[in-house]
Amino acid sequence: MNLSKKAIGLVTGLATIALVGLSVVQLKNLNSSIETNKQIFLQKVDLCSGMIGEYFSKTPDYGTLLHQAALRVKENGTLNDLEMDKKLRELIDDVFKSYSLDLPYEYAVYQHASNRSSGGFNFVLGDSGTTLDFELESCENPQERGHSWTVLTCSNGVNGDGDYHLAVFFPSQDAYVFAQSSGALILSVVFILLLLCCFAYTLIVIQRQKKLSVIKNDFINNLTHEFKTPIASISLATSMLKRDQGEVDERKRANYLGLIEHESKRLEGQVDKVLQIAMIDSGSFSLNKKQLDVHEAIDKVVESMGLVVNKRKGEIKLNLNATKPVVMADETHLVNIIYNLVDNALKYTIDVPKISITTTDGDKGIEISIKDNGIGIGEEIQKYIFDKFYRAETGNVHNVKGFGLGLSYVKKIIEAHSGYINLSSKINQGSEFKLYFPFA
Repeated sequence: MNLSKKAIGLVTGLATIALVGLSVVQLKNLNSSIETNKQIFLQKVDLCSGMIGEYFSKTPDYGTLLHQAALRVKENGTLNDLEMDKKLRELIDDVFKSYSLDLPYEYAVYQHASNRSSGGFNFVLGDSGTTLDFELESCENPQERGHSWTVLTCSNGVNGDGDYHLAVFFPSQDAYVFAQSSGALILSVVFILLLLCCFAYTLIVIQRQKKLSVIKNDFINNLTHEFKTPIASISLATSMLKRDQGEVDERKRANYLGLIEHESKRLEGQVDKVLQIAMIDSGSFSLNKKQLDVHEAIDKVVESMGLVVNKRKGEIKLNLNATKPVVMADETHLVNIIYNLVDNALKYTIDVPKISITTTDGDKGIEISIKDNGIGIGEEIQKYIFDKFYRAETGNVHNVKGFGLGLSYVKKIIEAHSGYINLSSKINQGSEFKLYFPFA
């Protein structure tokens, strides 16, 4: 199925909206979960507060000790006797333990303000080191006060000396409540990340398939052109031979047969190029390595391409400076590599071609440089130039045909020889390919 850019954009947009919507819903659900856990926590705290008040009222000594401790605080400003502090903390700890409330807390004891109509509460005493020395305006709403509230000895105004209340504060309350929802949070984040990864992967696959579709169409078009021309030439020469069978002289017959032979070899070469790449990709090819002189391989390519270069009034300059030109390589593939690079240099040069081939001694190998004065290759596409079927835009060069297999073949064969190839190029300043082959 061919997806247009508009269709891909629409699918991407809808998927993005769906992911954003899902994330918003998950955030709302998470917030609702946190709020629910907060309500459960406050209810549990209120139950604990009620139980603390019941235990306190059942032990008369607690009330007496509390009143005495409060008087000492009023007189001295501090609570020197820690007996009340110890008993209150033991009572609070026992009740919290029964309800599995295991988090830090601070407590303080408050008494009704002298002006009862104001509804406020004055700080009386707190646990050792407490910083909760402030007045409470209201304790009606647990969500607003943020602490538990326990009636200890309050007699609703009958005995003004005994109207004490206990407040237990939880400094880490928000963190505790949030931790109760951490499981849901982690799962939500994991699932959303998985969806994002799957979404990103799907987009990459769609873009890659789109690119492959374009490459496939270009390859088919180039393949058709490359095959059609020699087939047409062979068909024409054959028709001429049949038509003029009795009249054609030996010179014309030789020309026709020569054309048929030339175009047949050309067609065979194109087929071999496609088959070579197919064999390399399948991993079914093998190298027939032997000791070869790289300089001799270069000379062979230069000699075979001499007519083409001379026809364009160009030149191939050789700087064969390597002192150790012998490497272990497959002769056929080594010649094909050099031929492909020189052939590309000729194809993509508009002016008179000037090609230089240089060899130098490398580290445990030989380096080969093939430089031209062609149209060059832009930096933005150099990373794609060795991809299979990729063909760079050729600017004003409209007569360059091919399958986009040459450089892919070159790189794969060089790597099969444990070597490497690098490209240095700028637009309208030519290109330079540097090859490296190890000695062994």
